[in-house]
Amino acid sequence: MAFKIYLTLLFSFTLHCLNAQGEINNKPRAYYFSSNGNDSNMGNRISPYKTFSKIKNLELKDGDSLIFRAKELFYGTLLLENIKAKILITSYGKGRAIFNGEYKEAISLKNCANIKLENLNLVGNGRKEGNTTNGLELVNSLNIIVNKLTIRGFQKVGLYIFSSQMVDIDNCIAESNGSAGIMVDGENKKSSKNIVIKNSKAYNNPGDPTNFTNHSGNGILAGFCTKVLIDHCEAYNNGWDMPRKGNGPVGIWTYESDSVVIQNCISHHNKTSEGGIDGGGFDLDGGVTNSTIQNCNSYENEGAGYGIYQYDGASKWSNNKIIYCSSYNDGLKTSGKAAIYIWNSSQDEKQFKNLLFKNNTIINRNNVVINFDILSKHESFSFIGNEFIGKDSLIVFKQLNKKDKFLSNTWTSLKNGVLNVDKILYESIIQSAIDK
Repeated sequence: MAFKIYLTLLFSFTLHCLNAQGEINNKPRAYYFSSNGNDSNMGNRISPYKTFSKIKNLELKDGDSLIFRAKELFYGTLLLENIKAKILITSYGKGRAIFNGEYKEAISLKNCANIKLENLNLVGNGRKEGNTTNGLELVNSLNIIVNKLTIRGFQKVGLYIFSSQMVDIDNCIAESNGSAGIMVDGENKKSSKNIVIKNSKAYNNPGDPTNFTNHSGNGILAGFCTKVLIDHCEAYNNGWDMPRKGNGPVGIWTYESDSVVIQNCISHHNKTSEGGIDGGGFDLDGGVTNSTIQNCNSYENEGAGYGIYQYDGASKWSNNKIIYCSSYNDGLKTSGKAAIYIWNSSQDEKQFKNLLFKNNTIINRNNVVINFDILSKHESFSFIGNEFIGKDSLIVFKQLNKKDKFLSNTWTSLKNGVLNVDKILYESIIQSAIDK
């Protein structure tokens, strides 16, 4: 009798699991993990798995979840490759699970799509304590959501996006990493596209101790990308341990990119190495086109509050805006010693053209407000409706252009009072260029 009941229940269960076509009904499943679990367990909340290595044996499907017990440590790298199913990776219980990548990445997604990561802490052994990698890396991936992650202790970038599209970063913190807190990168301007970084912070990312040939210690950096939005983010106290002199880090900036918008952000107290350059707040750097910095606030940075740069070998820089922004006491230490620093090492004005700098408030109680470097050949830079307050002479201009415009600006010298610099610039510099 008991055997008949067992067969009846088994038959009923089998029918329940079949769909209308007679196939097994693959319902989404939550796979649970605990540091006290065992990879031979059932993988449910009562009987969780233990390690990342179990994941490679799971046939992940749309709607599945990988859920890790909060406040517990999971060692190694969570690596997913070629996964296109809609997967959620998160914590359960009060707090967040901790992924300790030790010497390697904590999470690496390669050629993946439709994955959401949330409520996790990622740690590495430290930028000088043996880690040699990024913390979270998204490579050649599509439609990825990253929400409420804290990433620290990695030698390279905390959160690294390479040649990926439709990535949404929200409420993340990247601190105490080496090369940068958050970085977008790619093979060319088109390979990383439609990226949003919002409500996030990058701080105390001092520099990569192994990089002696280029800048490191950046806050948030977007390069080789198109259509990137950086919104309501903050970068501070980055770059103070870059292990070299030369070009340096910046709080929030972009280079070799198109249609980047940096808005509603704060960048302050950023630094560079002793004898290094840069260390500024914001920067539209070499090869940037059709991009905007708006409604941002920069203050107390060692470098310029707003760098406007074109380096030799970059693609053309053009059609960019800095509007409704502010700077207070920037340019404390490094090249230019100005709130706004303009530099073009290509020495070709056709490579560096069409800037609109409008409705900004720039205050520098220590140095000048604008410095056109001796290497700053450019074309059609417009400064309109700004309020400039500086210590003494306000502006240093080694290079101006007959197509430049200075209109409706207010210039106040803390030493000499209000100055009609717009008129002086036009009569002494721009008009003379026209006459030639």
